[in-house]
Amino acid sequence: MRSITRFFVVSASVVALATLVGATGGCGRAAEKPTMHWERVLSTRISGAQPVKLNLGTFRLGDQVRLAWVLSGPEKPPVTLTCRVTNVDTGTGYGKAVSPRSGPGVTLHDDQAMTLAPIPPGTYRIHFSQRFRPARGPGYDIELTISTMR
Repeated sequence: MRSITRFFVVSASVVALATLVGATGGCGRAAEKPTMHWERVLSTRISGAQPVKLNLGTFRLGDQVRLAWVLSGPEKPPVTLTCRVTNVDTGTGYGKAVSPRSGPGVTLHDDQAMTLAPIPPGTYRIHFSQRFRPARGPGYDIELTISTMR
C-alpha cells in the first residue's frame, strides 16, 4: 500500500512540476539585442564655387557610416566626391569616392549616397572632398549629413 501511495505522490508531484514549468515558460523573456538605429553625427553645407578638402572633425562612430546629401548646381559637373574616415588610434582609413560621370551617376537627393561598412567602432576623423579643376567648375552646392549606426 505504501508503494502505491508513493507512486501517486511522485506522479502528482511530476504533473504539478510540469504544469508549473509550462505555465511560467511564456512569462520569461530571453535577452533581446538592443535595436540599432542611425544617429546623426554632423550636418554641413559646402559651396561648389571652389574645390574643397574638409576635415569635418573627430567623432565616435559605430560599425557603419552613412553619408546623405542634397546636391544642386550644374548637371553632371566634372567632380569627384570623396568621404574618408580615419581611426585616430590605429591610423586605419576607410573611404569611398563617386563621380557623376562614371557608372550609373549621382542622385541629387540621396539618403544613402555613400555607406562605409563594416568598420570597427571607434574614434574617427572625417574628411570630405569635392575635387575638380577650378577652370572646369563650378561643382555641386552640397547639403551634407553624416550618420552612424548605434
